Amino acid sequence: MKPNTDAIIGRLVGIANAHGIETVSTTDSEELEKLLSENRNDALCVVVIGGDGTVLRAVSAASPRDIPVLGVNLGRVGFFSEISVDEFERAVALLQSGQFHIERSAMLNCTVNGENMGNCLNDFAIHRQELASITHIELVIDGDSVGDVMADGLIVATPSGSTAYTMSAGGPVVAPKLECILVTPVCPHSLTVRPIVAAVDSEITVKLKCVCRLSLDGQNVKILYPDDEVGFRNSKRTAAFIRFGNRNVFKLIREKLR
Repeated sequence: MKPNTDAIIGRLVGIANAHGIETVSTTDSEELEKLLSENRNDALCVVVIGGDGTVLRAVSAASPRDIPVLGVNLGRVGFFSEISVDEFERAVALLQSGQFHIERSAMLNCTVNGENMGNCLNDFAIHRQELASITHIELVIDGDSVGDVMADGLIVATPSGSTAYTMSAGGPVVAPKLECILVTPVCPHSLTVRPIVAAVDSEITVKLKCVCRLSLDGQNVKILYPDDEVGFRNSKRTAAFIRFGNRNVFKLIREKLR
C-alpha cells in the first residue's frame, strides 16, 4: 500500500459523504469480498484506489455480484482506471445525475482436471516451474490438437488482457469490441509456434507433460503436474466498469505504455 493511501481514502470518503453517499472502506481484498457478500448487492459501485493490480483484485470480488467498478488511478499505468484523485468530486456528481455508462469486459474461466480454478479479467498463464527448465505441453483447441508447445510458458487471455502480459509476449492488441480468446506462447523454442486468436466460444485445453505453475491475473494459484488437463473457456461472468465517456484504447496504449 502506498504511504499516502490512507489520507487519499479519507479525502474521497469525505467527498462521498458530503454528497450524501454512504461508504464503507477497506484496504484488504479478502475484507472487500466479505463486505460485498454481507447483503451489499445494492451497492452503487466499488471505488478502487490504486493501479491495475488493485483493480484486478477488486473485479474478482465485485464481478460475482455484478457490481461495477470505478478505478481511481494511483499506479504507474492505470489502464483500467477512469479518473484521477482530483477528478473524484466531479465523478460523484456525474454518478448521482446518471451521466455515466457501464462498460462490460469479458472474463475467462479455468478448470484443472474438472476442478474450477476461478475467473480472470486479463489472463491465465502456465509458467515453467524451474528457471533452467522449459514448459512442455500439448495445446488443443476445440478438440483439434495444435501440437506440442515447448516454451517458457503459455498465456490464455481476454481482449482486455491483450494489452497486458500477452502484449509483452508478442501477442496482438485486440480491438475492444472483438470477441475472442488469445493463446500466446512465451518465448517459444520453435519458429512454427505462433500466437493464436480463437473464437470466443472455443474450448482451449492444455495437457501437461511437465511440472508447471498456473497463475490467474498474475497471482499463482496452483502447481500443475504431468497428465493434468487444464481447460479454458469464456466465463459466464463479465467485469463491469463505470465510464463517463468513450475510451480510445489505442490512444491509451500510446499514452500509458510508451
